[in-house]
Amino acid sequence: MLRKSCVRSVVALLAIVCTVIASRSAQAAGAAEMPPAPKVSTFAPADDLARQADQYLKALGASVASEEEYKDDQETIAKDANTLIVIALALGLHDQESRYKAQAGDVMKAAQAVAVTKDYASAKKAIAALQAAAQGKGQTETALKWEKVASLPELMKQVPLVNTKLKRYVKPEKFKKKARDAAGLAAVIAAIAQGSMPNASDTKKPAEVKKWYGFMAAMRDHAGAVGAAIRQRDEPAAAKAMKDLQQSCEDCHAVFHPEANEKAKAASAPRT
Repeated sequence: MLRKSCVRSVVALLAIVCTVIASRSAQAAGAAEMPPAPKVSTFAPADDLARQADQYLKALGASVASEEEYKDDQETIAKDANTLIVIALALGLHDQESRYKAQAGDVMKAAQAVAVTKDYASAKKAIAALQAAAQGKGQTETALKWEKVASLPELMKQVPLVNTKLKRYVKPEKFKKKARDAAGLAAVIAAIAQGSMPNASDTKKPAEVKKWYGFMAAMRDHAGAVGAAIRQRDEPAAAKAMKDLQQSCEDCHAVFHPEANEKAKAASAPRT
């Protein structure tokens, strides 16, 4: 009896210690409150985001046109669905009207369902529901706020893909011709940055929450500056903002993902 009593005491003590540790970890991660978001129009105009939403919806629909298409696009579906989640959230919280604002909550929830699918049948069904939600056929009312809604790894995988295309479009030979598309891409990066801010606990260094907020705000604002310069057809300002955006990514990687900077340096190093 005495031995059992001691075991129960030790178990109880361990439970208390674990609770205290978990509590302190949560306090450390949440010690800094997320800064209030500026008006969405200041970094991602509604028209730009709505056009990008159209493109993601189209791409997702095409990805399940057949099982063969699905197999080819399965990894892309996860990235695109998570990107659409934050685009929908931004449109729902937007200070400007758009064709998606009223149903943004339904689109966000439907995109979340798409993001977690693992097979063709479930993806096809979820994307059909997403398309219906985008057409305003949903029936739920969702209270939207800047909170963790999407997968941080999938969003971070999407950023370099969008950024690479944006870099091509702001080159002198394409700057004017691709201005509308480039502005939309900049808006997507800005929305991803703001939408990723609540995901500090998902980083490799969750205790560095203040730095995370700062890096995401810088990424958002520099991407917003790129978009603004593009809309004003100001090529030098766009080039400057692109450099600032790149620097914000490198600064963030130096803390949260240093291997990314090392890979970039290795890739750009001259071959001997």
